[in-house]
Amino acid sequence: MSTVSPPVGIALTVLGSGGPMHGGGRGSAAYLLRLPEARPLVVDMGGDTPHALARAGLCPGEVGTLLISHLHPDHVSGLPDFVWGELTADRSAPLLVLGPPAAEGFPDMEAFWQRLFGPQGAFPFLSSLVDNPPFPLTVSVARQRRLSLGADGQVDIAVYPVHHGRAPTLAFRIDAAGVSVVLAGDQVMRDPAFVNFARGAELMVAHMVVSGKAAGKPLADVVCLPEDIGRLATLAGVQHLVLSHLMLDPGHAGRDSALWSLAALEEALADVRAHFRGKVSLAEDLAVYRVA
Repeated sequence: MSTVSPPVGIALTVLGSGGPMHGGGRGSAAYLLRLPEARPLVVDMGGDTPHALARAGLCPGEVGTLLISHLHPDHVSGLPDFVWGELTADRSAPLLVLGPPAAEGFPDMEAFWQRLFGPQGAFPFLSSLVDNPPFPLTVSVARQRRLSLGADGQVDIAVYPVHHGRAPTLAFRIDAAGVSVVLAGDQVMRDPAFVNFARGAELMVAHMVVSGKAAGKPLADVVCLPEDIGRLATLAGVQHLVLSHLMLDPGHAGRDSALWSLAALEEALADVRAHFRGKVSLAEDLAVYRVA
């Protein structure tokens, strides 16, 4: 088992701070939260996330809850690898998997699990994960907007649907030990009601995929502009903003390359800071942020 002591508040480890373009040396955006009085929680499971969990000091069987924000491959393609590793290590501990609802072109979380592991799925030899799981397993669509973890419900998870193009996408808020962490997820961040969802968070992870040069382009209807991140964080009274899902297009240096956040990083940071006066950090893989 892990030798890491449970945190007094919440300890967030960045498992990956990049995106689907394989440039910039960053893993797919995913996060580990070590919580008081509850087993570790993971948000998203990209292709390299299972190995990042090991590098962060977690052993098989320790993740208690897996929250999937949406079903784009960079956020979920590591799921079969993660589950296969847990089975190989003879996992016996319970696992809760929660994910998004369905929409055109996207199954819901339960159907996605079936398509991966059902008898007619991509990995039919793992169909016991559907028919007769070898460990206590719950896979569900996040229909409820709030749930609690821990023996006495000391950890509160709130779920909020956000706009990310056609993909049904969820943001998450974790409240524990009197502090709050918001995982804003992939979204345009122009929903006034999201301000209330993020209100007063000590830390918010925001996905800064693009620079301000994406304004007026189709990408701006799928992901947020840096200035929108700053505005919303200020309106919500967020204390510390961690910018993640940072991207670069190494193969097209001359064609709209400056749209991506890592290609115009100083400009993107300036756009955030023009609207937000709190603490701003650029996420790095395996960086740890403690909130207490």
